[in-house]
Amino acid sequence: MAIPRPDHAYIVCSTQRSGSTYLCSLLAGTGVAGNPQEFFEGMAETELPPHPGFFLAGLPRTGVGIRQDRQPTDAPEYSDLRLVDGWQAHLERTFRLGTTANGVFSTKLMWNQLPQMEWHAAALPELAGLEGVELLKALFGRPSYIWVRRRDKTQQAISLWRALQTRTWRRERQDDGDPSQQLKYSFEAIEHLSRRLAADDRAWARFFAGAGLEPLELHYEDDIAPSPGDAVARVADHIGVELPAAWEPSSSLLRQSDDLNAVWRATYDQDAAARTTV
Repeated sequence: MAIPRPDHAYIVCSTQRSGSTYLCSLLAGTGVAGNPQEFFEGMAETELPPHPGFFLAGLPRTGVGIRQDRQPTDAPEYSDLRLVDGWQAHLERTFRLGTTANGVFSTKLMWNQLPQMEWHAAALPELAGLEGVELLKALFGRPSYIWVRRRDKTQQAISLWRALQTRTWRRERQDDGDPSQQLKYSFEAIEHLSRRLAADDRAWARFFAGAGLEPLELHYEDDIAPSPGDAVARVADHIGVELPAAWEPSSSLLRQSDDLNAVWRATYDQDAAARTTV
């Protein structure tokens, strides 16, 4: 069966807790820029998003119990591979859910998800043996690329460390409860995650340079947070679509950072300074 490639596609390339989810929710809200979700987060072994312990590989035990909790990660319907009969069916679902009425398809892709895509794609004869940019071309034609980064890797790592404990990756305005209960600070975990996120950003840089690609680069602190409307307008211009005249930036997502993040950052900075003076 032929793979149903989109006519007009772009990929939001990023790392966890970079602000990409917020940007993608704004893009989806335009109605003309596809519906970028993490369609390809299903792991080869489980067909589900990675367990929180995946991000802690190589880190000594923290005592928080993240890796001991073997409960599988919840999966949204758009990425749960257990709900479809094979990866061909997943692609068909993905293109249906990720495409707006004007024919624009979009997806979000984290660096750690690309090897999983390659593993799943190998099951389809048309894609077997393809890797990296060649696989993305085969799937999406000649997609445009948006590269979302966060300059402050410590803040990004703090956000990720918090999410790994709560298993809460996004909060909607209607959500109840306090996901910050009983969270534990760990300098070692934050340092580990900061290094991991920086390494993934460097991997994206090598990917673009090696393929001769020029993505639209957006930083959370410089572009997305201070001026979300302008950030969306830059994406629209990069992918060649016109925003609706009446569109204004709006998102149902709640900001997850709060006083606890600030406390952890101050504690981390103190701990880091103490280690440099030893």
